[in-house]
Amino acid sequence: MPFGKIEPFDVSSHNWDAYCRRVKQFIALNNISEDLHVATLVTHVGIACYELMCDLCSPDLPEDKKFEQLVKIVKDHLEPQRSEIAERHMFRQRKQRQGEIVSDYLKSLKHLAKHCNFRDSLEVNLRDQFVSGLQSEDMRSRLFAERNIDYKRAIELALALEAAERHAAEAASGASSSAISEGLHRIRSSPARAERGRMKRREGAGGVQADAAARAGALSLEGSRRGCWRCGRSGHPPSRCRYKFYSCDSCGQRGHLKVVCGNVDKCSDAVIQKNTKGQLFFND
Repeated sequence: MPFGKIEPFDVSSHNWDAYCRRVKQFIALNNISEDLHVATLVTHVGIACYELMCDLCSPDLPEDKKFEQLVKIVKDHLEPQRSEIAERHMFRQRKQRQGEIVSDYLKSLKHLAKHCNFRDSLEVNLRDQFVSGLQSEDMRSRLFAERNIDYKRAIELALALEAAERHAAEAASGASSSAISEGLHRIRSSPARAERGRMKRREGAGGVQADAAARAGALSLEGSRRGCWRCGRSGHPPSRCRYKFYSCDSCGQRGHLKVVCGNVDKCSDAVIQKNTKGQLFFND
């Protein structure tokens, strides 16, 4: 049972070198003898890549080639020799994009630098292009201010500045959200408080009116129990007496009948009573 597993090669990925390195590690891990290296590669690349090998090796077969020969044949087809000037031009044109984080920007620069043949000056070129291509003017100015800054220090400082900016933005966003929430809570609660105030005022006014009506009803009931002074009958208050506008046959005054004329003070047409607040009024 072999150790590890290698998936078939994706011809469209054009990453043949990386795939071949993995195959070599698989061979070393399983201690596969040299005469089986080609067989190991051919049996793992998949049908699409094997057919490509057959076309490239024709009229020979891939199995007839040595391991390094077969690797180079596929590499020359998938990754032909590139122009160093063109590759370096693409490298110099790479800038940090809007919304792209620093780590992704650096990863892209490293990928483009693979074919630029920088050799010993790789880190210097990466540092220079990384700093000059930063989107943030403040971050770039901060790195410019560092004297004799090397590649590693430039990356560390840029990552730290990015993290500080992100934390500051999150803190400001949290404070703004809190202020907005508090404002919305005030706006939403103000109508509720106003409505509760109106309800209390209504209840207060309604209580006063109810008390007044109750007192008036009590007085009317008391008057109806004592009997009507206009006609002498019980069961209704004087204000609702049907003889309210009759003229007395005895004295000629309006507002009562003859049978009660002696009980009415001077047979006055206007009789003084008290209302529910204890104030005097004239009731016809």
